[in-house]
Amino acid sequence: MLERKVAVAVCATSIGLAMASTISFADEKQAIVTTSTLNIRSGPSTDDSIIAKAYKGDKLEVLESSNGWYKVKLSNGKIGWGSGAYISTSSNSGGSSNNETATPSSGTKAVITTSTLNIRSGPSTSYSVTTKAYKGDSAEILESSNGWHKIKLSNGKIGWGSGAYISTSSNSGGSSDNETSTPSNGTKAVITTSTLNIRSGPSTSYSVTTKAYKGDSVEILESSNGWHKIKLSNGKVGWGSAAYISTSINNGSGNDNTENEESIPQDKVQAVLDLAKAQLGKPYAWGAEGPNSFDCSGLTYYVYGKVGIKLPRVSRDQYNVGSSVNYSSLKPGDLLFSSTDGSGNITHVGIYIGNGEMIHSPKPGDVIQRTNINTSYWKNAHAGAKRVL
Repeated sequence: MLERKVAVAVCATSIGLAMASTISFADEKQAIVTTSTLNIRSGPSTDDSIIAKAYKGDKLEVLESSNGWYKVKLSNGKIGWGSGAYISTSSNSGGSSNNETATPSSGTKAVITTSTLNIRSGPSTSYSVTTKAYKGDSAEILESSNGWHKIKLSNGKIGWGSGAYISTSSNSGGSSDNETSTPSNGTKAVITTSTLNIRSGPSTSYSVTTKAYKGDSVEILESSNGWHKIKLSNGKVGWGSAAYISTSINNGSGNDNTENEESIPQDKVQAVLDLAKAQLGKPYAWGAEGPNSFDCSGLTYYVYGKVGIKLPRVSRDQYNVGSSVNYSSLKPGDLLFSSTDGSGNITHVGIYIGNGEMIHSPKPGDVIQRTNINTSYWKNAHAGAKRVL
């Protein structure tokens, strides 16, 4: 039981590092709680501890905003973070809790490109569906966050939709597939795996739009959380896992580049295992990413970075990288993800080293260690595994 209690502290710490896009309000905004009971937490994620509760109709002051969360001041003076999905801001203190549909804007014009698109109360599939949009519907993009767009529909309703199915166009009658003509002067790169799925966004949750093959030359347009947006030789543009896209120092990449990169799947695995073992005994430290101390995702970020695989910084985002692996099919070098607070949310990550063991940085006051993953605790906490090698 002690193990469970302490483990909860694990990567709630590192998750806080991802919250870089924070907006502070010079003059506090009045807001109102729109759900029956709202957990107020110590930080802007469900991995942070609950410090208070607010109830439907309670008035709040919004102090700042970060990735769909609001830092609020309650009427009793307490300050904490609540999900923006259940906090409605209003320009007047007595405003409606559902004034979102009337928000004025002059955003980018866009069009829906899938048959039916769920419009949600926040920028992820964990938020509730508030309405739907349909193929060909016009929309106005108000803001964007992590591959999602906050849009205003033609009926005035506002919500969040996956950017994979919302196409912007410079002219109102433009094609919804203008991505293929994107001009660029990106970094030259080459595909290093036999077949690489090219997706509509930077995670495996996005649809496959085309494929690239070993040795194909591509151009990197941008990067996000371990994924590259690339332009293929046929002009098509999409996202591929950076683990299988190798950059080259010279623009006219020679025939050897893919061979050098591919000479290593197994070498990379061994390098990851050796690097992870070399960290054993080093202390856990919140927010640390080496070389002398680490939190859980700081360890994986450091180790995989050393072999050329740049992971996102925090465990929750690292889970969006690579290919999913069944528990029964684990191989050394796979990333193991856990939900140590029982919520089902990713709160911890470790490196599987084989023989039913992982190396991880467990909690404050502890050190990097080997752990048996076949105990009832870790089996119950298991939330998934990803292969990035």
